[in-house]
Amino acid sequence: MEEHRNPRRSRRLAYQRARLQQGLLMSVILLGTILCLTLGSLLTPDRTYSDSENRKLAQFPKLSWSAVKDGSWFSDLESYTADQFAGRDFWIALRLRFLKLTGQKESNGVYLCSDDYLMEPPADPPQDSRNVEAINAFAARHTDLRLNMAVIPNAACILADKLPKNAPVRDQSADLTALAGSLQGISFLDVSAALSAHTDGQLYYRTDHHWTSLGARYAFEAMAAQLGISQPIRNYDTYTVSTTFEGTLASRSGSHAAYDTVELYVPQTDVEYYVSYGDAAETSATIYDRSALDQKDKYTVFFGGNYPRVDVYTTAETGKTLLLFKDSYANCLMQFLYPYYDHIILIDPRYYYDNVESVISREQVTDVLFLYNANTYFEDTSLADVLNVSEN
Repeated sequence: MEEHRNPRRSRRLAYQRARLQQGLLMSVILLGTILCLTLGSLLTPDRTYSDSENRKLAQFPKLSWSAVKDGSWFSDLESYTADQFAGRDFWIALRLRFLKLTGQKESNGVYLCSDDYLMEPPADPPQDSRNVEAINAFAARHTDLRLNMAVIPNAACILADKLPKNAPVRDQSADLTALAGSLQGISFLDVSAALSAHTDGQLYYRTDHHWTSLGARYAFEAMAAQLGISQPIRNYDTYTVSTTFEGTLASRSGSHAAYDTVELYVPQTDVEYYVSYGDAAETSATIYDRSALDQKDKYTVFFGGNYPRVDVYTTAETGKTLLLFKDSYANCLMQFLYPYYDHIILIDPRYYYDNVESVISREQVTDVLFLYNANTYFEDTSLADVLNVSEN
């Protein structure tokens, strides 16, 4: 009767009851969803690899007292839980849609740029100078060799006009200038101007952090004279081997707005070669691994990926042997380098543990080239570990 005598209070009570019922319903739905996802995660077999993210997934960590004591077990368990969560690929894609709807231009450390480009921000140079000190010490030990270094700027540096407006990126050009000024006894090959002059072509993949064969060609032509190559080949047979490449940045960001084209450049030359894959005792008549075109990471068409050491033997008869310290950017560049050396030794310091001094003397090295993309060089210190003979 009281509710009938006070209509306003009646409406308020009805509204509160409706809100309470909605809250209870939402709680039940949320708890049900969490329960279903948890059960799904428990019942679904663990995956070892994510095709969409192009990486290995964390596995359940081995339990030990030392791992519990130092906290690493709990950290590994967190990674395992995140990686094996049921419907992970769906939630990543859903998160990206939400970010786009809210106007955000960054996903999982990847910028969503114009023309469907995906770019990682330039890395901060390290606070220490381990790599530079090791390179300078190496140069001081080998004044009889032709020593060069090229650190390739990333897409966010060369294609800055495609970045989201006001994207917070550091000046990588200034970082490379500072690096060049810190080197002693070794020539720094700056390819930034050559790349910037050809931004009308596709120098970098839209979906991957690597440069394309076209970008590598322009860089090689800019470096050739300093490398002692007076008459570089200008004519190439080009082959499009894939138009459906989605690289590491598409995997990391969850964005699948574009596909990339992978091209191979074969120089028109009589120089022949074969490839030896170090300790694996495997040889090949080509630097290209076409089986990679059936896999997710089609950039590995160059050599099939990264190895501690790869040797390329040619019929060039130049009397020159090149020792190339590299990351994966050099894999693509080899299309253009091989005709000018009798022997090229590619060493990836991230996986190499032998003594490079013995390689130099045994293989009668005449030239040395350090070639990295800027982010790898600034973020990785394995080069210093390989060059410091006291640590080998």
